Amino acid sequence: MSSQALKLVFPGGEHPQVLLSPGRNAIGSNAGNSVVIDRPGIRPEHCELQVNLHGVMLRVPDGVVVEVNGRPVAGLIALRPGDVVGFDEVQARLVSLEVAGTAAPAVTGAAPANDDGPAATAIRPAVPRYVLRGVSGSNFGRSFPLVGDTVVGRAAECTLRFDDDGLSRLHVRLEPLLDGIRVQDLGSTNGTFINGRRVRMALARHGDEIGFDRLRFRVLAPGRSETVDEVPATTGAGRVRWMLAAAALAAMAAVAVVAVA
Repeated sequence: MSSQALKLVFPGGEHPQVLLSPGRNAIGSNAGNSVVIDRPGIRPEHCELQVNLHGVMLRVPDGVVVEVNGRPVAGLIALRPGDVVGFDEVQARLVSLEVAGTAAPAVTGAAPANDDGPAATAIRPAVPRYVLRGVSGSNFGRSFPLVGDTVVGRAAECTLRFDDDGLSRLHVRLEPLLDGIRVQDLGSTNGTFINGRRVRMALARHGDEIGFDRLRFRVLAPGRSETVDEVPATTGAGRVRWMLAAAALAAMAAVAVVAVA
């Protein structure tokens, strides 16, 4: 039997990764907190993460500096795997993993930052629901699997990072669903596009082209043909062409009738 577990990963190495416990996980410089971050700008009780069966809630006290995906937040905020939480200048990413069977015994001592050692919980490899295939620039022909919620951008803490000047630090969030990929622009400067149309929140499906500024990718669902189906002639522009042709034939027929008469 498997259940979902969540952990915080600190890309900057300020703290070893932390497996979140059900209930209250206090974060701050106080030694009694679940996550102790003894850094300038971190308050003794900076904030807390509340973990339950429905997910994770971030509680931020008034006047405390906390950001989620680059945006200041306050009060009670729902988090999802892939979110990047900033505690003043310390960044941490919320990561989801599958725990197989019973949890492994707790390991004493601090593990190296961001290093899943031999005693870490075993993670079963997940089959990606969708793959992004590069169709432009240096990414042409490269494939990027989307296993879970993915944040794309230039920042080091992004799930999928590209060193491109046209990308914002946190550019877009991609959430794989059964019927496609939910695309949420995170307030980027140069925009997110689906099939050439700029979007803020939209659903991309197999065969669609997603663009992050100048970067272009084709959405592919493993197991399906990479050839995009042609639009039937009875829809869109094809329907207009068919109607024009039919009108022309009708006009020719009318002329022929008049001529015979």
